[in-house]
Amino acid sequence: MALVAVAAAPPAAALPPVRVEIVDDATLGTLNGKYFGANLLVGLRIDLVSSLSTAQGGTANATGSLQMIRVGNGFDVRVDSRSSATEGTAATGLPHGSAVGAQGLQVDGIGQVSQIAGDGNRMTNLTTISFMPATAGGAGQFNGATSSSASAGGMTAQVTFLDRGLQLALSGPGAGLTQQLHASGANGQVLQSGQIAGNGMVGFNQLQLQLMTSPMSNGELHQLGVRQALAGLDGLGR
Repeated sequence: MALVAVAAAPPAAALPPVRVEIVDDATLGTLNGKYFGANLLVGLRIDLVSSLSTAQGGTANATGSLQMIRVGNGFDVRVDSRSSATEGTAATGLPHGSAVGAQGLQVDGIGQVSQIAGDGNRMTNLTTISFMPATAGGAGQFNGATSSSASAGGMTAQVTFLDRGLQLALSGPGAGLTQQLHASGANGQVLQSGQIAGNGMVGFNQLQLQLMTSPMSNGELHQLGVRQALAGLDGLGR
């Protein structure tokens, strides 16, 4: 259920009374229309960034980006996949230490998990959602690659675009980072996990969702009003 508040016209020098009417979700789901100065959602951009570093100088980095912008009756879709890895000096995981279980987690919505064993470790899972003008999105530098992988010594990084999803995976001695983004019917899944069993490791997962909007001009609003008025006239009897 949802509450819709409607303010009645206030009398002079008095606060407006508030009338509350209960409206069910089915009714709200059929509402449509535009208001003056409305912003239209015309695209989105998703960036996944993961990094892992060890105390011995080993690094693994991966980024995956997806951008969709409405163009006419279709969409302009661009993807980008990048990965890198450096070995550093020899590193080992924490003897007799383990951090397991996150890989089997199933969630609807956003799930963030950090499992850490050892000393001097840091792990960050971050998800941000923001709105931006469509002109600020731009085409950017998208390389069109749907997958990328890199390895050096015991450090590995991988990015893979899946069917209706995107996955990043980093691994090093005693550590593993993952980010998974899946669309599944009405429920989507964002899962960020970090599993560290070592000392002096730093892990970072970030997902940034940018929703691109385009304001309706006065001309567009006028045209929309005229079309709606003409459509209403069609229903009048002759």
